[in-house]
Amino acid sequence: MTSETVSSDVRRARRAYFIVAVWVPVVLTTVAVILLLAWLPEVPATVATHWGRSGAADGFGPAWSVPLLTAAIGYGLAALFGVIAGGTRRSGEWGPAVRFLGALACGTTAFLLVLVTASFAMQRGLADAADAPSIGLPLLAGLISGAIAGAAAWFAQPAVTVSGGTVAAAPAVALSRDERAAWFRTTTMSRPAMIGIAGVTLLMAVLAVVFGVTGGELWWLFGALALLFTVLAATSFVFRVSVTEEGLRVRSLAGVPRFSVPLAEIESASVVRVDPTAEFGGWGFRLGLDGRFGIVLHAGEAIQVERRGGRPFVVTVDDAQTGAGLLAALVARAQTARP
Repeated sequence: MTSETVSSDVRRARRAYFIVAVWVPVVLTTVAVILLLAWLPEVPATVATHWGRSGAADGFGPAWSVPLLTAAIGYGLAALFGVIAGGTRRSGEWGPAVRFLGALACGTTAFLLVLVTASFAMQRGLADAADAPSIGLPLLAGLISGAIAGAAAWFAQPAVTVSGGTVAAAPAVALSRDERAAWFRTTTMSRPAMIGIAGVTLLMAVLAVVFGVTGGELWWLFGALALLFTVLAATSFVFRVSVTEEGLRVRSLAGVPRFSVPLAEIESASVVRVDPTAEFGGWGFRLGLDGRFGIVLHAGEAIQVERRGGRPFVVTVDDAQTGAGLLAALVARAQTARP
């Protein structure tokens, strides 16, 4: 396959992705918001926004907040998934993880929009939102719509896999029998990913304040989400990576989480080039479709460790060649010293 063919396949896959993950959700969101605004005069000033297990409405909010929240979620998801796939533009890589994200974006958006729109529509003509019917039918309609949209989005995208990364065995660093050595580096999440997480955190915080001031009962949900994303940022933006005689260790700057692969469990160490979106579907703590688990913070080189009896472990870090080389040397020396 020529490089021109590969480039054409990636462009075709990217176009299909943006159609199903960005443009279709934008159109669906626009239609939903128009309908919700048109129905505002026909629903109570305070509408049901949550239903309990009994099927009765037990949570309420201002009617005007529903189209506002729908627009924020719908357009926000489209922007988020657009930014995620945009990260593959420079590397020219593509894979099933991106295809899955496209299907997930379309299916999730369809589910949420149908659920919200249908539950809002069934409150038209009511004098009191407490009399709202059960959420059962809107929920079922949302689930069916989401499943159909997600499946259609998956098959609408071509099955393209283009990887620019190759696995290269790291040349072992020369170590004498009694020589001690260690390698330390700090790895940081890419700026677009940090901006994205910070933006979502700010949006959740603003929505929590807006709903709190206006008396909406969903303020606690958005407050909890803002706290969750704050914790995520504090624990995933920066990691310390070390290679010592104990093995490979990766620890968040906050102290937790931390991961380690003892030297005795390491079968081999290599250097790979990683594209977070194409191979892992994003940044952070990731499980790839190929079974690899990794701390994937940015595109570029990474240390990949093959473990005995466990899934491969990957961490993106600068100067991965040196770190993997020292790890290979320590593993070889440990194996030689064994009786």
